[in-house]
Amino acid sequence: MTYVEKANQNHEKGYNCAQSVFCAFADLLGLDEETAYRISEGFGSGMGGRLETCGALTGAYMVLSMKNSDGKLGSKATRMDTYKLIKQLTVEFEGKNGSDLCKELKGVTTGKILRSCPGCVEDAARMTAKMLGVE
Repeated sequence: MTYVEKANQNHEKGYNCAQSVFCAFADLLGLDEETAYRISEGFGSGMGGRLETCGALTGAYMVLSMKNSDGKLGSKATRMDTYKLIKQLTVEFEGKNGSDLCKELKGVTTGKILRSCPGCVEDAARMTAKMLGVE
């Protein structure tokens, strides 16, 4: 099963958007799925239900951060590279979907839905897998 398929399956099982993406990559990150689920729980529905940054994107941000960081406490060696990856993903996601904000993607503020939650989950997982070379 691909990471995209796993993310889609997670969303169908009731995981929030952040959990759907982050948990799909748990094995790649050396995490068990329950831990990944717990870590990402508060990031769904646009950051804890605030309809801000898309939860699928925040799940992907966590994946990219964990894969890129050197993990050395206090180190800044990988920080700028990680920020660059996050910006790259965000630009690609916004280019495809018109926004990175949950409220705009869902059409809450405009009345026009730009992308469904399952679509955002699929896009974020696909883009993340591509960036990591694990498509």
